Amino acid sequence: MGKDLYENFGCVKHIYEQANQILGYNLAEQCFEKPTMGKKFIQRKDLNKTIYTQPAVLTTSYACYKALERTCKERRVELDVLVVAGHSLGEYTALLASGAIDFETCLTLVRKRASYMTELGKGYPGAGLMAIIDRNGGLNYDGICALCKEFEVYITLNNSKRQIVVGGSRERLIEMSKKLKKEKKLVTMLNVEGPFHTPIMKPAATKLKRQLNKSNISIASKPLVANVSTDAIVDPNDIRKELYEQMFRVVDWRRSIEKAIGDGVNLFIEVGPQKVLTNLLKDIDPLVPKMNVENIESLKNTVEELGSNGIAS
Repeated sequence: MGKDLYENFGCVKHIYEQANQILGYNLAEQCFEKPTMGKKFIQRKDLNKTIYTQPAVLTTSYACYKALERTCKERRVELDVLVVAGHSLGEYTALLASGAIDFETCLTLVRKRASYMTELGKGYPGAGLMAIIDRNGGLNYDGICALCKEFEVYITLNNSKRQIVVGGSRERLIEMSKKLKKEKKLVTMLNVEGPFHTPIMKPAATKLKRQLNKSNISIASKPLVANVSTDAIVDPNDIRKELYEQMFRVVDWRRSIEKAIGDGVNLFIEVGPQKVLTNLLKDIDPLVPKMNVENIESLKNTVEELGSNGIAS
């Protein structure tokens, strides 16, 4: 994760070295370690744990963005960003790209965020998250809301027309899954360390809020399309409110993207490991162009395509 960019870009190497100093452990080594095959799943040791995953994903995503920015500058390709957006943790990467926060402050906040979420999750071993999938794109948000009310669980991620994630008591989620299966929906219990983005996480969010209030956050140079409100925000107080609320409220990714498209965004570039958001974007609007940067090959392809189009937004 990020290794080939690290080996080819001085700015990327600097980001990982800075992360190592901030965190007090070798994040680069964790990210670049080859996964091993366990009994059922591919394992990455500590990197599978939230307290390590979140700093790793943030650092790698920011490194991908800086590599894109540097390459565009060297090849004289204009990277004209209209707005930024991120899914849950991704909002921190988006804020780095917008200039609202510096890397040290951002990574410190993410480390605390991950720690608070993990700590609270340990107190609720009987709670978790469950993905609901309809391959035909027929998920009805209001209908899922009604089911959540019936089974006393919560919508946590409104990801796309085909996928919604719910959270709460595992026992109640299992009962809810039986009804969903009868409706021909696919359901999957997620391997997470707590009922993230549910009201259960509010105490963890309150701890983070104290850190947010002490952190230096500036006016964003590019509006952030917020997960919770779906508003385009730039004010530091609005940003703090967003980062606080998204820990225990619905991450409304689908409506955020629909809002961005409605406001004129005509191209999306995902920066970071894998292409999770790119795939969700296909389910939200298959016609809008999408690119991504996660390694040297995808970086090269994206910059070449941007250069041939003459614009990037």
